[in-house]
Amino acid sequence: MADMKTIAFSIVAVVLIVIAAVGFYEYSVANSRYINAYNEYQSENSQYMALQGNYTKLNQTYSQLASQYKVLEGMYNAVLAEAQNNYTLYKQAETNYSYYKTLYEQMLQQISKLNISGYKPGAALSTVLQFYDGIAIESPSDVVPLLATNFTAYIMGQPFAGTYNLTKFNTTWLANFFGTYETVYFYTTALPTVTQINGNTFNVTDVVQYFVAPTADPVYLQVFNASNTIIVQYIHGVPEITELMWKGNEVPPSTVIAGYPSQHSIQANQVLDEFLSQMNALGAEFPGNTIAKNFAPNAQLVLIGQLPPVFKAGTYTGVSSIANVFNTWDQYFIFALTYVQNLLPNGTAIPPTVKVYLSPSNATAEVIANDTVFYGFVNQGEPNFPMIYDLHVAITAYFVYNTTTASWQITKEVWNSTEVNALSDTIYYNLNEPIMKVNGEETVTVNATSGQGYTLQVGNIIVIVKPNTYAALANGTMLSVYNFSLVTFSLEAIYSPPTALNLTPLYAFAFAVNNQITPGISLVTMSNGKVVAQPPITVVWGAPSTWTSWTWFGGTFNGTAYIGGSYKFVDHWLYGNGVMINTQFFKPVIWIFESAPTPVAQTPKPVQVSVGSAYGLTPVNVYSYEINGTQGGVAVAGNMIVAIQPNTKIVTPNGNLTIFNFSVVFYNPANGGTAPNGQVPILAFAYAINGNVTFSYSSINSVTGLANPFITVIFTPSQNVSMWTWGAKGYIFKDPIIVGNGVVVNLTFFKPVPWILTAPEISYSSSTSMSSSSSSTTTTSTSTPYWG
Repeated sequence: MADMKTIAFSIVAVVLIVIAAVGFYEYSVANSRYINAYNEYQSENSQYMALQGNYTKLNQTYSQLASQYKVLEGMYNAVLAEAQNNYTLYKQAETNYSYYKTLYEQMLQQISKLNISGYKPGAALSTVLQFYDGIAIESPSDVVPLLATNFTAYIMGQPFAGTYNLTKFNTTWLANFFGTYETVYFYTTALPTVTQINGNTFNVTDVVQYFVAPTADPVYLQVFNASNTIIVQYIHGVPEITELMWKGNEVPPSTVIAGYPSQHSIQANQVLDEFLSQMNALGAEFPGNTIAKNFAPNAQLVLIGQLPPVFKAGTYTGVSSIANVFNTWDQYFIFALTYVQNLLPNGTAIPPTVKVYLSPSNATAEVIANDTVFYGFVNQGEPNFPMIYDLHVAITAYFVYNTTTASWQITKEVWNSTEVNALSDTIYYNLNEPIMKVNGEETVTVNATSGQGYTLQVGNIIVIVKPNTYAALANGTMLSVYNFSLVTFSLEAIYSPPTALNLTPLYAFAFAVNNQITPGISLVTMSNGKVVAQPPITVVWGAPSTWTSWTWFGGTFNGTAYIGGSYKFVDHWLYGNGVMINTQFFKPVIWIFESAPTPVAQTPKPVQVSVGSAYGLTPVNVYSYEINGTQGGVAVAGNMIVAIQPNTKIVTPNGNLTIFNFSVVFYNPANGGTAPNGQVPILAFAYAINGNVTFSYSSINSVTGLANPFITVIFTPSQNVSMWTWGAKGYIFKDPIIVGNGVVVNLTFFKPVPWILTAPEISYSSSTSMSSSSSSTTTTSTSTPYWG
C-alpha cells in the first residue's frame, strides 16, 4: 500500500511538474507577448501624443485662419458694396457723359456757324470796363496796360480837366486822382453802347458815375458824372484804348441816391451835435475834461463881456487850460440850465446857425449861437451865494475835421457874455425873490366865547381850531371874534434850507388871522387866569415819513401872495402811516413842506394784540401799534386817525406806562341798540392799552400832570351825528365833538373805553316835487336803516 501511495504521489508529482512546466512555458510565451504588446502600446501612445500636439497646433492655426477669414469676408462685402455703388455711379456718369457730349457737339456746330469777329465788340467793351475798374482800384498797373502807346485823353469838366497823352495821363491825371481820393466806387447808369467803326476799331459810349471820398476830407463824399466816348482798336490782335473823351461834372449824392441828404447837411448835423453836446455838458456840470473833449489840443477859448466874479476875461489856450475854466464853472454853480438859440435882428429866435465848408483838401465849419442862455445857481460858500445868474452869451465856435481822429474838433470858441435880470426871461417866474402864491384857502369866523371848535380843510391839510381859542395881537389886544384862514401856497424862488441842502421844497401853508400872516399874533386860551398858547391841530394825510416842514416868516402878505422872508427853524411832527400831525403851531406864519431823501422819523410799529368783548360789544377788527409815550405817535386805523401826544404816560392801578401797545378796536355797531336821543349807531370803537379796555386807565401829561387826551379824527358821514361814551350800563354820557364836512373830531378822550357814534335814522317816502330851478326826492322804506 505504501508503494501504491508512493507511486500515486510520484504520478501526481510528475503530473504537477508537467503542468508546471507547461504553465511556465505558457507564462513565458504570454509574458513575452505582453512585453511586446506593451512596447507597441508605448510606441503607439508616443505617436498619439505627437499627433495630439499637432492637432492642437493645427486647431489654433485653424482658429486664426477662421478669424482672418471673417475679417476678409467683411472687407470683401464692403468692397463688393462699394463696387456695386461705383458701378451705379459709373452708369450715371456714362449717361451724363453721353448727354454732355451731345450738347458739346451741338455747341460746336453752333460755333462753327458764327463769325469769329463777333467777339470783338465784347472784348472792346470788356477793355473799357476794366479801365473803369482799374481807376476804382486805384492801381496804375491795372489801367496803363489797357492803353495804346498813341493814347490821348480829353478830360473836360471834373475832375482834373486837360488833354493828356499816355505818359501824362499816367503821371498826372491818374496820380492826381489816386492821390486825392482814398475810396472809389463806380457804375454805369445804363449799358454801354458798342459801335463798330471798322473791322478792328470800336466806339464805346456810356455814362459812368464815380463815388469818391477825398483822403484829406473823407466826410466830403463826391459824385462825378461823366459822359464818355472811348475808342478801342485791335492792335496785334489785342484790344487797346486809343482815345478817351470824358465830359464830367460833380453832382451831390442826393442827385443820384433818392432821399440821400446832402453832405453839407450831414456834416452840419455832426458839428451841431458836438456843439450841443458841449452846451449840455455845461448844464449837466460834467467834469471839465468831459466838457472840453471836443476841443483840439491847441484850441482857444476866448471869454469877454460880463462874467461872474470867479471867471476872468481873456484867451485860454490848450485843452488843459480850457478844462480848468470848465472845472471852475462846475465848482461855482451847484445847478445850471441852458438853452441855445440865435436871435434875428427883429427878435425872432431860431436854431443855431451852422456853416460847413467842404473841399477835397480840408473841411471846416462854424456854429453861431448869438443868444446862448445859462441860468447858473451859485453854490453854497461861493461868492454871491445864493444868487442865480442869467447869462446871455453870444458864442461862435470854429471847427476843423480831423482825419486822424475821424471827428470834428473845436479850434476856437468865443464867448461874449451879458448878464441880465432873470425876470426878463422868466417873466412869470421869479428866481431870486422868494414869492409864495395863494392856490387854496378856507376861512371861518371864530367865536372864542361860544365854546365851539372849528375844522378847515384845503387839499390834504385839515386844521382843527380848539374851542375857546383867542387871537392875541402884538399890542396885547385879545380878539374873541376873528377870521381864521388856512392858506396854501405854490413856491417861487424858494430853495432848500441853508442848513439842510438835502431837502426839496414842495409847497407851503399858513394860518392867517384877519388876513394877516405874522408872528406878532398868537393863538391862545385862558387857563387858571393865565394866557397860554393854544395851537390848532394840523393833520396832513398822504404824507410819507420823508416829509417835514420848516417855519418861514419875515415877508409881507397882500392877500394873494407872500413876498420875501426866510427860513427860521425846522418843525416837529408826529408821524403815522401816511399821516403827519402837528400840535405846536400857535402863530399865523408860513410852514414849507420839505422832502428828504430818507425818512426823517419812524412811524409806530404795528403789533399783534388780542382783544375781547367789552361791555357787551363784540369786536370785529383791531389796529394795534407800539407807542413810545414820551415821543408820541399816530395810529392810523381805517377811517380813523388817533394822535398820542408827546409826554404821555398811562396811569394804571398797577403802575405807569410810557411804552405801551395802543389799539383801536372796532365793534359791531348793532350791539349799541338805540341811543338815548333816538339815533342809531353807525360806528362803535374803543381804545385799548396793552389789550385792556377799561375805565381804570388814564392818559396823563407827564410834565403838567393833567389829562393828555388822544386826538381823534374820524372821516365819516357827519350830518347831525353825536358821540357817546359806552360802559357796562350802555350809553353813559354824550361827548363833545367838532364836526366838519365829512369829519368828526374829539379832543377829550383820555381813557381807553368804548364810544359810539350815532346818526339820525333817515326813512324815505316816495314823493317827488320838481320845478324849473331845483328838485328834491324823499323816499320811505321799511328796509334796513340808511345813514348818510
